[in-house]
Amino acid sequence: MAMTNEELWTDTAQLAERLRQIRIEQGRNPDPEPRPKVVDIPLSKALVDRLQPFKVIAVKYAGVLASGQVTRIDVSKLAKYEEAAKVLHYSKGFWCGLHALGAGAFLQIIKRVNEAIDSGTTDELDINGLMRKVHFSIGLMTKDSALSHEINDYEKEHGRGSAVMAEEAVDTAIAEVMPEINKYEEDDMYE
Repeated sequence: MAMTNEELWTDTAQLAERLRQIRIEQGRNPDPEPRPKVVDIPLSKALVDRLQPFKVIAVKYAGVLASGQVTRIDVSKLAKYEEAAKVLHYSKGFWCGLHALGAGAFLQIIKRVNEAIDSGTTDELDINGLMRKVHFSIGLMTKDSALSHEINDYEKEHGRGSAVMAEEAVDTAIAEVMPEINKYEEDDMYE
């Protein structure tokens, strides 16, 4: 049965209060800190570029789903994309962050299908729904004019070519921001 808007607002308020109480019981600040924006545009752009092969995987996976099949993907081989998406969630750029959202959503789809295959419940999967979600994820990972504007705005402020980061510097830059990301994520756990 569908909920009314008022019921949704009440339910959301109750959930928010429950989460606040959990945080208080754990001795933490009742209201979590906002997600820090610690990943600058050059690193964000490099991570978006690193995610482009993952987008190709998503397109191929959508083709598999379109044929009515499901297949298991070894998620351990996608670890570099998972890390790139995790770091990109903390981008100072809005459009760069959307790439992270798309990659993260696609990873969740893969994991959900893998779980269904492992448990023998693939007949319960909504293949059409999964295809729509993959399509949406691909759209979020598309390099478009909005991303170009974000990079151009950065370069107007910092100089032409300043948004380009050498590939060998990317891993070092990731290592530099990870302590702050991990600190935030530790504080954001509710288990």
